Amino acid sequence: MAEEFSPAVRLLSDQMSIRVEVREKFKAEFPELTDAHQLALSALAAVITRHVAKKIEAASPDVEGQIALIAQFLTGVDICESAIAEGLYSQGAALLKQELETVAAIEEYREGRRADGKTPRIGIGVTQGHGPVYGRLNEISHVSRHEVAKGLVTGQIRDLVGASIVPIFIAELAAFLYSQHVLYIGLVVQHADRLFTAIYGAGLNNEEREQVSLAQFLLLKKGYIEIPADALGPGPDLVRSIIAERDQPEYEAASARPATPKRPGSGS
Repeated sequence: MAEEFSPAVRLLSDQMSIRVEVREKFKAEFPELTDAHQLALSALAAVITRHVAKKIEAASPDVEGQIALIAQFLTGVDICESAIAEGLYSQGAALLKQELETVAAIEEYREGRRADGKTPRIGIGVTQGHGPVYGRLNEISHVSRHEVAKGLVTGQIRDLVGASIVPIFIAELAAFLYSQHVLYIGLVVQHADRLFTAIYGAGLNNEEREQVSLAQFLLLKKGYIEIPADALGPGPDLVRSIIAERDQPEYEAASARPATPKRPGSGS
């Protein structure tokens, strides 16, 4: 009798079930990261939705470029978040590289220095200080570093150690990648704010500004990202003011994870 399911279907089913388990482990260990993600993405989705149907009179190529890249970034958020939260770290790092390059390219369009067909420069402007992170993302996503590639898939079942064909939860790596993802969403929110302000005279509203500010506060307060002590300018100063303003009991309460409804049959 023929098997009911092919080996391919069984493998994919096993992988999907493990991905769900890895996501649950991630959510349990890093609830503040998923909260920050929801806040930052809510701000981006809201500001885009409010402006998406408005007419733009005679948009320049630089404006068109910014709009296209912001839209491209937004459509890829789900697949990047899923890859990281569900243990596909090499794939997630590759998507994060694209996100970071998109952040840099949007700024290049705004400043009129975008060179078509060229990889955006990482390490200047809004991506200043991101060079080492970009390098680490390269190491994780490329297959050239044996020890890195081996570490991403090595698992253990009882006394057997070897390469796993299903995702493995690696807490430290997951936190690093996910926090970068949230950070890049926040940077695109800032890009959208400046773009829509230039086009329509208004960008983020107060609620959206509060959402992205609280997302940044969570990342900074919990130590997932940091501002170098020697970082100067309006950007770092603004973030420092956000931390000082929100380092109060009412903001600690606001950043606490909200209660989630019971799942049917869970009994908890």
